[in-house]
Amino acid sequence: MRKLKSKNRLLLKRILLSIAIIVVVVISLFPIYWLLLTSIQPKTELMSSPPHFWSKAPTMKNWHFAFSDTLPFFFNSLVIATVATIVAIVLGAMSGYAFARYKIGGNTLPFWILSLKFFPPVVAIVPYFLMMQKLHIIDTRTAVIIPHLIITIPFAVWMIKGFIQEVPRELEEAAMIDGASQISIIRIITIPLIAPGLVVTALFCFIWSWNDFMFALILTRNNAITIPVAIAGMREAHGLMWGNVSATSALGTFPIIILAVILQKYLVRGLSLGSIK
Repeated sequence: MRKLKSKNRLLLKRILLSIAIIVVVVISLFPIYWLLLTSIQPKTELMSSPPHFWSKAPTMKNWHFAFSDTLPFFFNSLVIATVATIVAIVLGAMSGYAFARYKIGGNTLPFWILSLKFFPPVVAIVPYFLMMQKLHIIDTRTAVIIPHLIITIPFAVWMIKGFIQEVPRELEEAAMIDGASQISIIRIITIPLIAPGLVVTALFCFIWSWNDFMFALILTRNNAITIPVAIAGMREAHGLMWGNVSATSALGTFPIIILAVILQKYLVRGLSLGSIK
């Protein structure tokens, strides 16, 4: 009798847990569903009350607009985010190795670099604007990439420093005894061991740069406008162009989703790197 009760309790717990998981998944995925639904709804359905949870007459007009009119903005975001991420990872790896292995600056300098990550960007936007204006690079991708590096490089330095600290020194010392140079040690031993951590760091840097709105808004005019700025400017006499906004927003999420799917095997390893010695 007791065994039967325990089995029933276990079954009930599993059922309740399954229901809870389904509810959480539905709540999490509903905004994505609503975004995609809005992107294919005609205007007559968009403003209907009560709202429609499916479309009776779906249209691809909004997606045609997204692919035909916003591709230059999409390409600008892609170039800016990619360059900012590559530079941040390269400089972050070099600086992180120096901090981890040679204790440059003790504990003060690395923490000061990390503190730049928490610096409110709005405080620096006016000096950046004046500097870019003096250099005559307003409305260029370079003008947006430079301030992005102020955020992504400190994050990359701090993250990579922690990953390198988890690599045993004995491995590098053994290679040094065998005659390997410092560059060879970093290239052959250290970098491959922290590769998952580099991937995770690069993904976070890319996401931040891709989603940035303020710097791109202030430092661009027409030629270097990014996807977030373009979406904010999609307005008409009666308000936002909701269909176009939804389609462009969905298009703007594709690079992040594609990267996450391609790199997912590295994400768990990178996020857990250093948690277990």
